[in-house]
Amino acid sequence: MKKYLPLVGAFLALFGLVDCSHKQTSVGDERLKWNQATLADDYERFGQKDARWDGSVKAALADYAKIRSGHDFDRETKLFLIGDAAAEAVKDGCQDPLVNYLYCNYSLRESSKPLPQKQEAFSSMARSMAASSYAPLRKFYANLSSAGVLWQRRDTNLWPEVRQFRSDAMSDLAAALTDKNLPVEEAYHAAHELFQVLERNTRELTNAYNAIEQPLFQNWPKAGISYLIKGEFYLEYAWRGRGNATADRVTAEQWQRFKERLQEAKDALDEAWSLNDKNPLIPTVMMSVVEGQGKARAELEKWFARAMALDTNNYAACRSKLHYLYPQWYGSREDMIVFGRECVASAQWGGKIPLILVDAHGEIARAMPRDERAQYWFATEVWKDIQSAYEKFAALNPEETRFRYPYAAYAVRCGQWAIFEEQIDLIKKDGANFNFNYFGGKDDFEKIVAMAKEARSAK
Repeated sequence: MKKYLPLVGAFLALFGLVDCSHKQTSVGDERLKWNQATLADDYERFGQKDARWDGSVKAALADYAKIRSGHDFDRETKLFLIGDAAAEAVKDGCQDPLVNYLYCNYSLRESSKPLPQKQEAFSSMARSMAASSYAPLRKFYANLSSAGVLWQRRDTNLWPEVRQFRSDAMSDLAAALTDKNLPVEEAYHAAHELFQVLERNTRELTNAYNAIEQPLFQNWPKAGISYLIKGEFYLEYAWRGRGNATADRVTAEQWQRFKERLQEAKDALDEAWSLNDKNPLIPTVMMSVVEGQGKARAELEKWFARAMALDTNNYAACRSKLHYLYPQWYGSREDMIVFGRECVASAQWGGKIPLILVDAHGEIARAMPRDERAQYWFATEVWKDIQSAYEKFAALNPEETRFRYPYAAYAVRCGQWAIFEEQIDLIKKDGANFNFNYFGGKDDFEKIVAMAKEARSAK
């Protein structure tokens, strides 16, 4: 999908079941049972069990099943702990593919180990998962994540292996869609991730959709999510047809492809909405179609209101509206800031939504000439907005602590040294290992600390 359409953390609601072999929707408990069956239960059946790690691995898989099913919203913390548990098991000699998947994705990926070492570990994990008896959807995610890590630096020497992992992921997803017990929501999240990975490669993108379209609509013909998947594909396919050139350099043929494919996306999403008007993902994606079609703001606001009514923490919908308001699209800098401040002031919206105001300033600064950006960040009104956004986020999310890193970084950018020191102290009081890499490494961090001390002593 377009980069302004991030993966939405919304979980889908009932619209009424139809009489067919594949359930056209599922409730959270059904998703949880399926994830438990293909994680902890399959580990019991196929896994490399050992008393040294069984307890921690089973607990990690239980937590991971909850996260995959939308039952546990302390996602970042739990994934960190899951990665730690898997890392300990691997350290103790566990070579189980599923445990290795958790280790690679939630521990090794963010470690300071050299990229080639990570790439070898991911490749080995994917190959062992492919040879295992674990569910096709688990193999899909193993192949997809491995392809991503191998292609991280666009090393063309690794392209044959990357392409193979991507191809295997497509086949795994097609196989997963034949499972009559698979919750259709799992099909959506998998397809969404696959489309994101392949968005720059038109051939692979179309191959992926062609591989899953037949089993998707054969097994879930009356599911709104099936049409949501189709809509997301045609939205990205439209942008592939248009190309990345500025509007004045897009050919008539490209504009025609863009128009036709956007209409396919709209038709699919209209059908999805008619089948399930309780799914916040549908109006969220439709907002991007509205933007691409150049519809009036009233149409954008209609779908935005629907998205927010269904999910008051819908950051993706807010991000999509912000993009519509870019000066190069249909708004202005003033429109962006007004909307960002609305996101902070709202008594209904929560989650990450106050940070839309930070995003607005970031996008405005990014569009400026380099020599004007520094002055922009030193403006008093800009800092007031940044501070109000992060303080509102902190009030809404009292258990969250990782936001203090970017908050501290913005304080440096805006010359607010006292706030920088305050946030660093709060991070250290939290007790977690301090992430020096966020500031460019320990040496760079120490330089920033020295600058803060110098600024304080100069007062």
